Amino acid sequence: MAMYCVLHLILVATCVMYSEVKAGGTCLRLENKILDNLLDMIVAIKSGSPNSGGNSYRPAFTATLSTSPVTVSGQFIPKFDNVILNRGNGYDPKTGKFTAPKSGLYQFSFTIMSNGGSDLHMGVAKNGKYLISLYATKTHGDTGTANPVLELKEGDTVYLIHGASATQSMAGYHFSNMSGYYIGE
Repeated sequence: MAMYCVLHLILVATCVMYSEVKAGGTCLRLENKILDNLLDMIVAIKSGSPNSGGNSYRPAFTATLSTSPVTVSGQFIPKFDNVILNRGNGYDPKTGKFTAPKSGLYQFSFTIMSNGGSDLHMGVAKNGKYLISLYATKTHGDTGTANPVLELKEGDTVYLIHGASATQSMAGYHFSNMSGYYIGE
């Protein structure tokens, strides 16, 4: 069965490539389309979906904090202002929050870096509920990470929030970042 699935993937990728080249597409666009289609098919096969993929909508985003240092206190939510990818426009750099454009499982990655002088306590929150803690020591350049898989309903929000009562300092310069993508239903 696995060999059949691999052969099916190769056949579909070849058909997509041929039709794209015939239509006058560029190599880079073709390469991205093939990778998207293959990923869609792998997700469909692993989830048992009869859909062979190719047209599914998979929200994804990556954003970094460009300014440094950032003083954090109270219920501060960092606004990761350098948006590298925002497929589906789920991430809002003005609020620092990701809002799920569709229901399903999402994989997130959060990295914080201390700016030195004090420890840095942050947390992952979903719809206002604190879920997971991140911690970086006061040593300049120490990092804390979290990589949760969360089940979200359309409209749910996920974001980082300051997790201590003390005023602390967070490094930017693109070291502190967050990203996430839709895994499937």
